[in-house]
Amino acid sequence: MSKIDICNMALAHLGQEPVSSLGQEDERARRCALFYDPVRKEVLRTHNWAFAGCIQDLALLAKKEGDREAFVYAYPQDCLFLRRVFGKNAGQAAIPFKEVFDPALHTRVILTATDQAKAEYTRDIADETLFDPAFVKAFSLALAADLALALTGDQALAGQMLQKYSWTLEEARRSNMSERVDIHKGRSAFVEAR
Repeated sequence: MSKIDICNMALAHLGQEPVSSLGQEDERARRCALFYDPVRKEVLRTHNWAFAGCIQDLALLAKKEGDREAFVYAYPQDCLFLRRVFGKNAGQAAIPFKEVFDPALHTRVILTATDQAKAEYTRDIADETLFDPAFVKAFSLALAADLALALTGDQALAGQMLQKYSWTLEEARRSNMSERVDIHKGRSAFVEAR
């Protein structure tokens, strides 16, 4: 599966001719190139896709004295959606955290009351060869929904694509959840980042 394959799936949902390259001089190719990455990130964020899950130690940036949320951690660069923060081991319960912009560091950070924190999050996966087939189908339908008005001007068609996307996403969620359950604790079976 490639970027062009996914774009052509989206175009096929709309009854449009395929494109051979996103760089070709064609309105379909230009619109696919414009919408592809924002829609990919949006669909990744909508669900705890097993293929995009990650557990990683957070990098401590600062410790604030006298503040209840005393530890400031760097926001993981490849994080699209922060699912939970926990202590030293993955079996621990989630702990409260806040995502904020730190003007002194000029970056987004994570605030929590725990030292040696870890995060469970959805990674920004751009390599199409890693995509789950259910994700590909949902992504192509979401892309088709966004492309529908731009390419056809047909609001009813855009609505149909959005509805198909919603159904496909629900089915993917049911299927994906059965793959992600850890038989020991009922916890997410994410990849530990190294």
